[in-house]
Amino acid sequence: MASSVFLVIYLSVGALFLQQIAQVIYNVFFSELRKIPGPWYAGITGIPKQYNAIIQRKQSRWSHEMHKTYGPYVRIAPDEVLIDDIVAFREVHRMGTPYLKTKIYQYLNPTPPGTPPYGLFQETDPIKHSNVRRMVARGFSLGYLRENWEATVHDRVKAAMKGMKEEAASNGGEVDVYKWWPLMAGDVISTLMFGECPYAIERGLDDELIAAYKLNDAGNGFAYSFPYIYHILKWLPIPSLKRAWAGNPVLIRQGQQAVKNSKGMSQKANIFAKVLAEAEKDDPTLSDFEIALNAGVLVFAGTDTTATSLTYLVWAVLSNSGLRRELEDEVAQLQIPYTDEKVESLPILNAVVKETLRLYGAAPAPLPRYVPREGALLGGYYFPAGTTVATQAWTLHRNPAVFENPDVFDHTRWLGDLASREDVKASWAPYGAGSRICIGMHLADMELRLATTAFFREFKGAELAASTTRESMEVDNTFLIEPHGGACKIILPTE
Repeated sequence: MASSVFLVIYLSVGALFLQQIAQVIYNVFFSELRKIPGPWYAGITGIPKQYNAIIQRKQSRWSHEMHKTYGPYVRIAPDEVLIDDIVAFREVHRMGTPYLKTKIYQYLNPTPPGTPPYGLFQETDPIKHSNVRRMVARGFSLGYLRENWEATVHDRVKAAMKGMKEEAASNGGEVDVYKWWPLMAGDVISTLMFGECPYAIERGLDDELIAAYKLNDAGNGFAYSFPYIYHILKWLPIPSLKRAWAGNPVLIRQGQQAVKNSKGMSQKANIFAKVLAEAEKDDPTLSDFEIALNAGVLVFAGTDTTATSLTYLVWAVLSNSGLRRELEDEVAQLQIPYTDEKVESLPILNAVVKETLRLYGAAPAPLPRYVPREGALLGGYYFPAGTTVATQAWTLHRNPAVFENPDVFDHTRWLGDLASREDVKASWAPYGAGSRICIGMHLADMELRLATTAFFREFKGAELAASTTRESMEVDNTFLIEPHGGACKIILPTE
């Protein structure tokens, strides 16, 4: 009996091994993707891609080097291709596109790995996504934000300036802006989502929800990248692993407050109050859990993204004393109180914001999509159904045919008619593109404008600390970017 069991096991393992060998032979010698340039291992494994993204934290840079080596179409795994082609980019990300988000997004959800329901960013079903987005978008129009939430942004920016001053006063003038911008952005988006400010700036600490998100994100990211290992490890009674893969219980608890505030049981309004109040009779309803889930998802999406771009903006400006003086002089001319609408008219400031988003947009990594079931012809290559194709803003924004000297931070490129050129419009994607473009981009732009204005009005003559170098600010990233040194320290002027 035992010998029969072992025979079955041996045969099963052998069959699996032969199946894998056959699959490799097909991928290397017979797949349609074999015609696409790429490294020698691409037909065998995608491990180098995962290694560079997760271990080396160089996903966008590595993908960019692949394009520089192999061209606009690069096979990087048996069923995955990177694309740097404006025509294909517009096709893949157009409104109504049949190229759907891959399942990786479902692992970026605040629930346990790959477990529904999914938030707005993670939902891969286009109909479900469209229904929720149509409702939530009402609270993110620029006009509505300016009328109802601009005062919150001003308040939190002012609090951040005060916090930086106090830290500098007790630390020899030195302050880490990479600490303060996330606290500011987290306070803003949490107030909009939950109707209550966590006052992370005043406490000088990440909100509990943000801290829990970082653990949840790391756990889910590992589960997606190494599913076989995850399905083994998840059964081990190790508390740290259990917490990493338990979803985000803090979100659910705080999300309950978002639900309460959105339904008029409190005087504390939030974005979802408007969403529910203006829901039309034919609109699908959002369950209490879906409100909580989406509130949390939007908090995550609106914190590190804005904060990181602000950090790189400050670094880039302070790296150029001439630009710093120009920007300081421009914002100094504003009469208090100034509005976001007024700030939006400042040419140098807005050119600096545009150039920051070009080089240091927070999410420049490849955006993976599945080829539709009928297959596709892109760039002269045929792509079978189910193939993963991915474009990335990092490479689109560094196209020398579109942006002269693309690796140089040069705000003056935006002081002319560059933004109105068709090739720029076609490749400009700091917030994504098409129906999946970032729903919070108007809020992000407002925060970038108002925080930049306040910083260079308040801290005229600020300088980079000796520890803040080009090497320390080198970009690391898996999905979002961050400084390699984990800080951006500056010296504030003494009064």
